[in-house]
Amino acid sequence: MEGKYDKYKPKLEKIIQIIGFVGALLFLVSPLMQLIERVIIIAFDDTAFTGKGIGITAETLMTYQNMTRSIEEIVVMLVRTLLAVLLIYVLLSLDKVKTHWKGCLKAAVPLMIFGAYSAGIYIVTQIRGYGEFDLIPQFYLGENMYDFMRYPFTYFVCGMFVIKSSHKKLLMYIFTLSASIVNTVAMVDDWVTPLKLCAGYRKGAVFNNTNHYCYYLAIVIVCSAMLCVYEEKMLYKVFNGANMALASAAMISADTLGTDIAVLLTLIMFIIYCWRNEKNKLKSAVAVLLIFIAVSGMLASLVDSFIWSIVHMFIDIGNVVTDPQNSDDAGSGRIRLWKEAMEHISKRPLVGWGVEGYEYGGTAHCEPLQYAVNFGLPVMILYIAAVSVVMIETFIKKKKLSKMTLLCFCGTTSYLISSLLGVAIFYTTPFLYVFLGLTYAEVGWSMIPKSEKSETVTESGENAE
Repeated sequence: MEGKYDKYKPKLEKIIQIIGFVGALLFLVSPLMQLIERVIIIAFDDTAFTGKGIGITAETLMTYQNMTRSIEEIVVMLVRTLLAVLLIYVLLSLDKVKTHWKGCLKAAVPLMIFGAYSAGIYIVTQIRGYGEFDLIPQFYLGENMYDFMRYPFTYFVCGMFVIKSSHKKLLMYIFTLSASIVNTVAMVDDWVTPLKLCAGYRKGAVFNNTNHYCYYLAIVIVCSAMLCVYEEKMLYKVFNGANMALASAAMISADTLGTDIAVLLTLIMFIIYCWRNEKNKLKSAVAVLLIFIAVSGMLASLVDSFIWSIVHMFIDIGNVVTDPQNSDDAGSGRIRLWKEAMEHISKRPLVGWGVEGYEYGGTAHCEPLQYAVNFGLPVMILYIAAVSVVMIETFIKKKKLSKMTLLCFCGTTSYLISSLLGVAIFYTTPFLYVFLGLTYAEVGWSMIPKSEKSETVTESGENAE
């Protein structure tokens, strides 16, 4: 069977990779899609999105949630198709699978851990019973238990099959270009005139909260920065540098210090990587960091609250160190939320409380803690384990990977750092899984020996991009 059907395998591989690309793309451009949807709605109904003052309206909130659910339904269908084609491919390659089954299993480790994570969510829910928001999403956060269970097997899977570096590069250009449109609208809304497109929530673009917008911006800034570093043509370097500067300006205007720190740390770590492994890119890596610092410095003089946020951060650190018992207001109240989260976890360490199922306190504003509160410590540990396997395996093999995989690794890193101070919410969480899949794609497939004619082989010369 192996030799007889070899001619079909490259075609099947192309189909699989196209499906993965489309599935990943759909969510990467979702903020721009939401912007376009609002333009269309307003064009047909000029009374739409007329909420007064600073804040969101139920109309805009549900418009975005309904759109992301539609995207998820499409991606679910795409993944089912992808898996059906993959099954055919495996059946045509049974001899090879039998020979290299250990490599196949090793490559599937993150998916197996995510499988245990999803099963864990279902099991603990059956043990303690369904909470108010386990099946019907909480109005604002918009995620039920099945969304958390599906993410690894929709967005992560799609990202895993975007194997070729050229495809990742195209995705990143579409992603950052779409972001530039969203960011331009946000800057007009903030600095020129309020726009109904932005739901009356200044500085947040189409997002319902500036923090959420900045989780997205953190990835955009890092991706634009690394595209700027790795592009050889000056025109492309300038374009990506300008895109990064625009996104940085939008982030400083939104004044969310946690994501500023995430971007800063990621860019510094990238400089260290270049210093140790790619000295020819060191100057460019330093240059993009200086762009970020320069834009931050210039905008800081116009955004008074940004300077105060930095000052307040050091005050908060001092309060936590000197008087941890009475520092609940530190980090915009996050210390209090973390203490409450730990208290909730201590009462139900194994099964959790369900999605936002506790009576007092707010969302933990730390994604790992949020999973522990909702679903218990074992589920949180499985989530951390799956993410860690991807990131550690990629870090170990970093010298052998294409530049676009390194870009996706750094984009994932910026999100993960941000998530330690943020919440899992319907229109940001999938970004992690898409980028995590894109990060792991080349690593996972490198564990499985391939034929010389295989389309899944990374293009020669990619590491010199």
